[in-house]
Amino acid sequence: MSRKFSNILIFKSGLVGLLSGLVGALFHTCLDQADSLRKTFIDNIDGSMGLLLLFLMLTCAAVTLSLFLVRKFAPETSGSGVPQVEITLKENKKILWQRVLPVKFIGGVLAIGSGLVLGREGPTIHMGSAFGDMIGTSQDKFEHHVLVAAGAAAGLAAAFNAPLAGLIFVTEEMRDHFKYNFQSLMAVIFASCISVIVVQALNGHQPDILNASFQVPKLATLPLFATLGVIFGLLGTLFNSLMLKGVLYSKNIDGIKPYLLALIIALTIAVVACFMPNAVGGGHESLELALHNKFNTGVLLGLFLLRFLFTILSYIIGTPGGIFAPLLALGTFLGLWFGQLVMAFFPGLVEHPGVFAIGGMGALFAATVQAPITGIILIVEMTRSYELILPLMVTCLSASLVANRLGGKPIYSQLAKLP
Repeated sequence: MSRKFSNILIFKSGLVGLLSGLVGALFHTCLDQADSLRKTFIDNIDGSMGLLLLFLMLTCAAVTLSLFLVRKFAPETSGSGVPQVEITLKENKKILWQRVLPVKFIGGVLAIGSGLVLGREGPTIHMGSAFGDMIGTSQDKFEHHVLVAAGAAAGLAAAFNAPLAGLIFVTEEMRDHFKYNFQSLMAVIFASCISVIVVQALNGHQPDILNASFQVPKLATLPLFATLGVIFGLLGTLFNSLMLKGVLYSKNIDGIKPYLLALIIALTIAVVACFMPNAVGGGHESLELALHNKFNTGVLLGLFLLRFLFTILSYIIGTPGGIFAPLLALGTFLGLWFGQLVMAFFPGLVEHPGVFAIGGMGALFAATVQAPITGIILIVEMTRSYELILPLMVTCLSASLVANRLGGKPIYSQLAKLP
């Protein structure tokens, strides 16, 4: 590869990062506004049957419209988009960015903003890859491949304000399809950096999860972190199995049935949102409330069970939305629940149960996605809890080994193989 072409590739990767950062920041802002409007609406219901019915109707309409946009104009925008990106890299397919970008953005805002338990990171990754396809206009397959991968990294980096996690995600999760060499690596790094620079310029420099810094736990707690990892390894395997069965079922129904399924799930989630708002949505605010000890053990376990079910139900509808953020929230709730039990049975062993929440965030991700390094780096960047790297590594390692021993495989690779 000539030096001239290398410079052009780096320049284009920077442009991909710029566009990914801009759309990532805008997507984040739109979802924040949608969350705020939804919560304000719920707060104002206050026993009014008319407002309650209006809220239920608006939620169902938003989800149905999102599903209609996907099925009518861009079926490939269903779900997170990560499996589609993996297929693109593997088979060097084109991404029809002209329809992927608007449908993924609008459909994602409608679905996630309505309260479905989905995350913004999947759509942002897919839109970033679509920009890579758009910028890579030459017929050179290597350039197209690299820019699509760079867009995926930039998208994840923009979603979580985590540039290193974007790089690691591409090289670990997409390792079977990513054409790794010096040129491609530099392009991915540059795109991730530019993306985060744009996001921070627009949305600020604060970590994605605020006030999650805790004291370093004693070495004696490491067996407890390993035990927590075993629990998440079991749960991650169960989650993947249920998710695959649910998605396969939804793919095998047609006609009006997908819309009826969407209406039933949307209505159920909307009703629960009126009574337990922390059980719906992406989970970012609920996660931070949990880290501030706002929930007792019973509430934490209830939120975990509800959101575990709602994450699967929300995803199988087929609207745009990822599972990264919901997995992080699930890991937080169960990790805190575990931590509160540890403090009850072993007083004085840890200063704050939140240390187990940090481990839980990475562990469930590691067990389901089977990308433990990405999970570790992502959590450290999001929380800036650098001092918790050792217990986080122990938890993720334990969860990954258990999931692998049980025959668990990466959820995105499994989703990509579904007919």
